[in-house]
Amino acid sequence: MNFNAKVATVMLFKGMFYKSDHELAWLELIGNSEGAISDYFETIGLSVEIDEVQGYAYLKSIEADESEALPKLMISRELSYKVSLLCALLRKRIVDFEMQSDSQKAVVSKEDIISDIALFLPEKFNEAKTHKEIEATIKKVESLGFLKKLRSSEDSYEIKSSIKAFVDAQWLDEFSRKLEEYRVQKWS
Repeated sequence: MNFNAKVATVMLFKGMFYKSDHELAWLELIGNSEGAISDYFETIGLSVEIDEVQGYAYLKSIEADESEALPKLMISRELSYKVSLLCALLRKRIVDFEMQSDSQKAVVSKEDIISDIALFLPEKFNEAKTHKEIEATIKKVESLGFLKKLRSSEDSYEIKSSIKAFVDAQWLDEFSRKLEEYRVQKWS
């Protein structure tokens, strides 16, 4: 494996790998070394998922029957309510953006994120505490690779297109169902 293939492998281990993170490694991943990198990860129970059009790749556990299942290297964790809510709101924003704009990047301000989430919070809340919690939620979603703080603006973020791979229609339906259960419990 050449240097750029090794860089691509490491980037995949770290999480979401965007074309913009390392152009030469990306070209190696989708070019000459795609088979070797995929084979390497397959030996440890992972598949490489690549979206060449949107320019990102990530690792996903391979589903196997029980007799051949390896211990899971990547553990799924349930997201908190606020993180799930923000992911759903960002997914909606990126779809709306793609339908209405010719721009390459979907950008959202911190103020817009806060106002979107506030719609789902109780009417009476501690504003300072809630603001800190929302900022922590933004940082968590940023660490998941779905938001990227813009260098040109202190309080603006790019919504990464990879969110569409993780927050699909099935996920949104499940989340909507849970929101409805929460609403019924809360108001009953």
